[in-house]
Amino acid sequence: MKKTAFLLFCLIIFQSVGFAKDILIFQFSNEGWHKVESPDGVKSKKCYVPAGQTAQNFNEMLIFMEKKVKNEGLSAMVLLHRQLGKDRNNYRDIIPQYIVQSENNAMVAWCSKLRNTCTVERTFKGNEGVVFAIYVNKMPHYSNNMFGQWSNILGRIEVFDKNSTGINSKSLVELD
Repeated sequence: MKKTAFLLFCLIIFQSVGFAKDILIFQFSNEGWHKVESPDGVKSKKCYVPAGQTAQNFNEMLIFMEKKVKNEGLSAMVLLHRQLGKDRNNYRDIIPQYIVQSENNAMVAWCSKLRNTCTVERTFKGNEGVVFAIYVNKMPHYSNNMFGQWSNILGRIEVFDKNSTGINSKSLVELD
């Protein structure tokens, strides 16, 4: 009986998060960033790497995705905590440091010395769901100001208002 109740609970949780579609306004930090397939094969992730890097051989990657929230209790902060739980499974030595902590806009940074990887992760409320913007750096010792620079860059991402004018199409990232 307990297993059945647990499975039912898990099913309800997984059904409460689906995929949505918004458009983001994002200004890349420099020229050369280009779209690549997601390394894990997830089509809803929009991944970008700098010039000369690929999805299989990258030092830096930007990942954008959106999850449609059917349950009102799942805010951007709750979904960021879930993402951190997944991160802790893969990077056991991380200690997240919050940059922004609000229900509809949250940002965290962490590093794994064991895996030589650092990330800045932001979740925020979109029109259709919760948007994830994640910067991954596999060579953090070359980026002394990585956290400040990338938290500022990710913090400026906005959801595109279809009534806006004068937006460069190169600055738009369409989510699935």
